[in-house]
Amino acid sequence: MDKKRLEAFTDAIVAIVVTILILEFKAPSKPDIRLVLEEWQSFAIYTISFLLIFTVWYDHHGLFKIAKRIDKRAYWANAFWLFWLSIIPYATSFSGKFPNYRGASLLYLGILFMWTISYIILSKTLIRINPEITSQLRQIGFLNGRDLIIFEGTLISGFIISFFIPIFTWIALILLTIWTVFFNRGYVKEPGS
Repeated sequence: MDKKRLEAFTDAIVAIVVTILILEFKAPSKPDIRLVLEEWQSFAIYTISFLLIFTVWYDHHGLFKIAKRIDKRAYWANAFWLFWLSIIPYATSFSGKFPNYRGASLLYLGILFMWTISYIILSKTLIRINPEITSQLRQIGFLNGRDLIIFEGTLISGFIISFFIPIFTWIALILLTIWTVFFNRGYVKEPGS
């Protein structure tokens, strides 16, 4: 499997997923700005999804920039990651329509949790294939212990608290999104670049 083809395919899927996110917004039935403002919760949930997708996609790019080789295991681990990514628009739409419904909140958190787990599996797969750059790959994303604890800890605690207080999902995710955008671990430069 050619690494560049897998990266191009992944980039295309990310672009499609982000496009599907925005397609869920419908224009108001009449020209009244109040109708747009009534959708603020949907827009906030869309913004969370958009920012999380783009920051994790940036990290994904870093993983593949540093990795020298991929094989069938990386292909399938990436497919697993893309599977969970592709469900995010559904959860975003459902949660946007029913932001105070416990089921929508828990579904959204559960999908993000699995998306993170799939990213960890992908990262560990790339480490097994590229053991000589383990230390660099560990600096990206959720193999860094601090990032794993913050991200997964927020999702798990959000899941538990949201079972009783559904709106807590969005408080936790807003904080997580701010952390991800502004304090994201980024990725290290390739050796020699």
